[in-house]
Amino acid sequence: MDFSDYLDNVLKQRQQQAGQPAKQKQQPHWLQQRQEDKTSQSLARDALAKAQEDASVRAEHETKANHIRMNGRYMTEEEAQAKVQLQSQAAPANPDRIAYIQNLKKSLRSKKYRSS
Repeated sequence: MDFSDYLDNVLKQRQQQAGQPAKQKQQPHWLQQRQEDKTSQSLARDALAKAQEDASVRAEHETKANHIRMNGRYMTEEEAQAKVQLQSQAAPANPDRIAYIQNLKKSLRSKKYRSS
């Protein structure tokens, strides 16, 4: 095979490739994988950025909202309403139990003084 035959083969191959639909150039494997697969780290980074943005908007809203002082703590009106709704009714004081506890206290005091 001489050089002219080699050139003819190369030209034929180029013409055949030009006639066929253009194929996408293949990218290196590491680049393909990087484009196809969104890693869990990048998903976490996106989620963190969104959470920080939401938190800043919420903080801005809360600082501008009216606050109420309840039990020594300032809270927004929504928080105060939720706390009131969640509070359970205290059981009424049982006089027998109170008397029993006072008797225990008296007996403890008397035992302490006798032992010393």
